[in-house]
Amino acid sequence: MTTQFIPRIALLLFFASILHAQKPETVLNSPEGWNSEQISFPLSFAPDIGFTGFEDIRFAPGWPDKESEAFWAYHFVWYIDQNDPMTEASLTKIMEAYYDGLMLSVSKSEEHPEGNLPEKTMSLFIKTENGFTGKVRVFDAFFSKKTILLNFKVKEFFCDKTQKQVVAFDISQQPFGHSVWKEFDAVQLMQNVNKSTRHIFFGWGTLSQSFPNSLCYLLQKSYFWAKFLC
Repeated sequence: MTTQFIPRIALLLFFASILHAQKPETVLNSPEGWNSEQISFPLSFAPDIGFTGFEDIRFAPGWPDKESEAFWAYHFVWYIDQNDPMTEASLTKIMEAYYDGLMLSVSKSEEHPEGNLPEKTMSLFIKTENGFTGKVRVFDAFFSKKTILLNFKVKEFFCDKTQKQVVAFDISQQPFGHSVWKEFDAVQLMQNVNKSTRHIFFGWGTLSQSFPNSLCYLLQKSYFWAKFLC
């Protein structure tokens, strides 16, 4: 091996380590055609949302197309250090700050450089057996430049072992019975199914159960149980 070849190997390994370190963190698996984005907390457009962690987003094909049934259909999770469980009131407050900040950051350099939105975000969330459902009335600064109504499904999971909290959001303009909601089933959290014990913590209570690996595999196919199993 020549003396010139050794530095080249070291250089390649150095750049490989840099690229690996700069790779965006993700906790989601999604089908081909779903675009992705990861954003660290604190969010630049909503710094008052005081979480530590990151947001992992998947955009459905057709998300930016005003003529598509999947217009504004996307999924994201907050993978954050453990906080208090979400409530109807906290989700309402957080989502209004989130979308006001997001839309303001987009519109500042366009139609509303003075820093005002035509309409503030309004939201309402209701506790359900499986999490929360909600409606968010928001000014769409990205595409339509109009006020739109987004429907939400929210699930929340806690893992005592990692001290992490996952809040998962499915979002669409379509009513809940529309077929577009089934497309979210294909977006799954990455999981290690080799462990024999899974702890699932919901805002309304705790379920702790030991499962054989074969059953864990089956649960992985279930959106309700396997969105996050720690």
